[in-house]
Amino acid sequence: MDQVSEEKKDNADKTQKGYSFAQIILGVIMLVIGLKHLPAATEGDAVATTISEETAAEAPLPSEESDPCPNGAAYYLYVAGIVLLVANLVSIVSHISKYLAMRDGKVDCGEKCGLGILSFASFGMVIADIVMLIWGSVLVFGAWSTWTDDYATYAAAPEELNYCAYQPMMTAFVILIIKWVLIPLLMALICCCGCLCACFGIKAASSAQNTV
Repeated sequence: MDQVSEEKKDNADKTQKGYSFAQIILGVIMLVIGLKHLPAATEGDAVATTISEETAAEAPLPSEESDPCPNGAAYYLYVAGIVLLVANLVSIVSHISKYLAMRDGKVDCGEKCGLGILSFASFGMVIADIVMLIWGSVLVFGAWSTWTDDYATYAAAPEELNYCAYQPMMTAFVILIIKWVLIPLLMALICCCGCLCACFGIKAASSAQNTV
């Protein structure tokens, strides 16, 4: 029974480490691509807020070079990438702190308090990641039907189309699809693992009773 539990714990730790590593890589990719396609100049934002609606309606479209993705997909990648990296950093710090606290075989009051704060922070970052997923889905999937990566086509009909360069839009779209597909798969995998562990536990308990 103890051997099964220990093996189960080791497999869970390995799975979590692999998942965190994949999430960090994904976060770096999102951050780099998002940052690369953010508007070139942001110092004009404060001035832009003082422009009236009539002036804004008559203002020319931003050039392709100054804003490669005005529909917001690149900004989503940038923000969600940061959130993903911070979430996994908090998770890694939490696991390292738990390992260090348990190394001497006991957890004192201060260590419990620190681990509690880290656990709360990890939970908060999970919520933030879910919020990012919903925000990105509304933003990217909502713009998908009218999206074009041809700036000339967009400039000819800016009221009907939205523009974003191919790389950030497709990256955001594919990542969101993967995340939405992985959620039910992970839930199913957790349920299956729980059932298998319960079966192994019952079998081990039965074997122990028969031995006695």
